[in-house]
Amino acid sequence: MRLSQLLIKTEQQTPADADLISHRLLLRSGLIRQVSTGIYSLTPLAWRAMQRIAEIARDEMNRIGGQELLLPVAQPASLWRETGRYAAIDASLARFTDRNRQEMVLAMTHEEAVTDLARHVIQSHRQLPVMVYQIQTKFRDEARPRGGLIRLREFQMKDAYSFHADAQSLTEFYGRVTAAYKSFYARCGIQAIQVESDAGMMGGGDAHEFMLLSDSGEDTLLLCDACAYAANLEVLELQQLTGDICPRCEGTLRRMRGIEVGNIFQLGTKYSEAMGAFFTDSQGARKPLLMGCYGIGISRMLACVVEANHDGAGIVWPTSVAPYAVHLVSLGHEPEIRTMAEELHAMLGAENTLWDDRPLGAGRKLQDADLLGMPVRVTASPRALAAGGVEVRHRQTGRTRIAALDEVQMVVDSLLQ
Repeated sequence: MRLSQLLIKTEQQTPADADLISHRLLLRSGLIRQVSTGIYSLTPLAWRAMQRIAEIARDEMNRIGGQELLLPVAQPASLWRETGRYAAIDASLARFTDRNRQEMVLAMTHEEAVTDLARHVIQSHRQLPVMVYQIQTKFRDEARPRGGLIRLREFQMKDAYSFHADAQSLTEFYGRVTAAYKSFYARCGIQAIQVESDAGMMGGGDAHEFMLLSDSGEDTLLLCDACAYAANLEVLELQQLTGDICPRCEGTLRRMRGIEVGNIFQLGTKYSEAMGAFFTDSQGARKPLLMGCYGIGISRMLACVVEANHDGAGIVWPTSVAPYAVHLVSLGHEPEIRTMAEELHAMLGAENTLWDDRPLGAGRKLQDADLLGMPVRVTASPRALAAGGVEVRHRQTGRTRIAALDEVQMVVDSLLQ
């Protein structure tokens, strides 16, 4: 891809109203642009990165037997009345009346819709367990959107729902999802810790959140220095326990800040009983389905990857989610440099290489390369050519070397591993 043709505009100045590092860098790099409070346009580079994050999520869900589907965003209010959440949820649930005077909502989550599907499809224990998931748009009319993509009103989410015949099956699958989530975060290049959480409006039994430790986080986390216990402060305040002593080993709890990057819930029969989603067990008895739900904010993940992977010059994309693997920079106007850049662009692959072919000075091009943060930068310039080839630089470590044209691909591949 030629940068001269890419729909993007980088900025040299730091936006005054952006408090989080990821928000500042995503704006400066031209990856996002605010349309309204809590609503952003994603330019092509941001969308490529988000698609790669989504593909990792999709791969992990498929690996544990998930079936991808698509549920509607616009839903009849009657579904939400069945579970009582239409009245229980505040103004963050967007409500409207359609042209036929039917009361509708814009879904912020899809427990009602997926339970409605299950009650019409699942009849027997022989169909269980089963898990379905989707990656699509949600709308939550947040009172206080913040942090760019951290807390949005309209966002992309991966949400999954599992159905089970008994508690043992649900617990076992809950563990499989936990492992899949840990793998997902590692593959995306962030370290997320699992903490006990409050079920909140979701209801049900056990609930956990996955948190990126960050001083900019909204949540207060309590971590035990003596054992593996970790929880959101909300959990202990519900249980009316002191926030200083570990409830598991009585060790000392330390407080840290975190950004939520995912959550999982054992819903039990909260939704199936309310909506009449029953199945016939092996003894012929009618029982309510046991459910679990599992969410990851894909839009928020994009911001969190940047929050966890940056330096003073800009974004440092992990190879797994980078919009492009290579940033090719051609400096100077000499015909041989242009020819070399054309060859490199073709050799490295236009699909994997972002070529800065703009008629700008070296300083601006190199600054933008660091700001945009692709894993490897390849620079074709008269100086590099005189030294025997092109300059290859690893963005994360800053290691730089001159590589001959016939070894550039090998050098780049080694840095991308």
